[in-house]
Amino acid sequence: MIKNIIAGRIHPILIIFFVSLIIRWITYYYYYYVYTDYGGMHFSPTADEASTYEILARHILTSNDLSHVLFSYRPPLQPLLIAFLYLISNTTNPLFVVFMQGIYSSIIPLLTYVVTKELNMSKATQFWSGLLLALDPASIIISMTLMAETLSNLFIVTNAIFTLRLMKRNHKKDALAAGASIALATLARPTSIYYFIPLVLFLIISVRQTARNCIVLVLTFSIIVMPWYLRNQIYNNVFTYSTVGNFDLLFYGAVSVQSKATGQLPQELEEQFSYELDKKLNQEKDRESYTYSSKWKFLVSENPMTNDAISNMAFEIFSKYPKEYILTLHRPLIKIFAFTNYLKPISGMHILEITFNIILYVLTLIGILHIWIRKHVTLIVITIIPMLYFTAIPVLTRAGSGMDTRARTPFSFALAILAALSIDWIMKRLNKNP
Repeated sequence: MIKNIIAGRIHPILIIFFVSLIIRWITYYYYYYVYTDYGGMHFSPTADEASTYEILARHILTSNDLSHVLFSYRPPLQPLLIAFLYLISNTTNPLFVVFMQGIYSSIIPLLTYVVTKELNMSKATQFWSGLLLALDPASIIISMTLMAETLSNLFIVTNAIFTLRLMKRNHKKDALAAGASIALATLARPTSIYYFIPLVLFLIISVRQTARNCIVLVLTFSIIVMPWYLRNQIYNNVFTYSTVGNFDLLFYGAVSVQSKATGQLPQELEEQFSYELDKKLNQEKDRESYTYSSKWKFLVSENPMTNDAISNMAFEIFSKYPKEYILTLHRPLIKIFAFTNYLKPISGMHILEITFNIILYVLTLIGILHIWIRKHVTLIVITIIPMLYFTAIPVLTRAGSGMDTRARTPFSFALAILAALSIDWIMKRLNKNP
């Protein structure tokens, strides 16, 4: 059957989309209608951080504006999409949104297929790249919640297509589309905010005469995201895109580093840092009134000095304990590449996930060696840059304690392409040497 697909007798896009959609809908049915935890409860699509997007969607429907304080923490695209789906379905059931999310999650493997086709890779590589992403546990599970990764990832892969076309044709319209797609990914999830920097640098260095269109890319991106900076300035008196970065830097990153250095419990440090931060800002209360939950008042601040103080305090701790800072880098790395939190309660699923991930990563490493030896510049720009960037962002900012493999889904398409390249290479080697 696979030979028929690769030969074109069965269109690979249909197979990839069908497999992707069916496995996501089966997972959806199992999570929300079959599986129950020890308390007899099903999984919640608004569990943990996902609730913030749903809260903002309901605010949009009731208030018709973007004034909610959480908008300084969360960009608007995911809440707007949730609100739109609520509106057209005449319901406010988050399960409907998750069900629909399975559809556009299934489009991402198709776009990965398009990327490999634009790269003029073999039909086998095209097929395997899409199929691997369709089967990726991290990508499947993140589509089961109202988190913004799925929507953001859709635009990141779209950017890969237009960046590739820009490299090949150097047309202004491709630069416009590449810049717009990064901006839309950022409006869904703020981690993409600086992605244009390494991308543009590598384009200028590796592809001749792209500097002018790179300026177009940057201007397009800036024009689209700048209104959100202005929104935060107007409503919260802080000219920033999102407050999530500096909050994570102190209350997850610095907490982790000082906990490693001193042996203090993270909860104790969260309490201590909340007090010390208020003291720096001359607004401290009685020390006894602080708990580890006191940190949440710093999630969104209307005082620019508070955001600066949070970042400065984090950097002070990092510079005070440089060895511990380096020694704790492995923790977010393990979280990014190893486990999916939503799979933990389900018996046996972690073993399947670990097996899939190990195979995927080994094949990816072979693919990286392959393109590096051959100096395949185009593939390096399309795959290695997103892998490095989207790994560095959560590691350096030490993103939240709930972080897992969802942090690597922005570059799962790159892993799938490199792994598919390896599969094709291995199969050809086996056919030549039976």
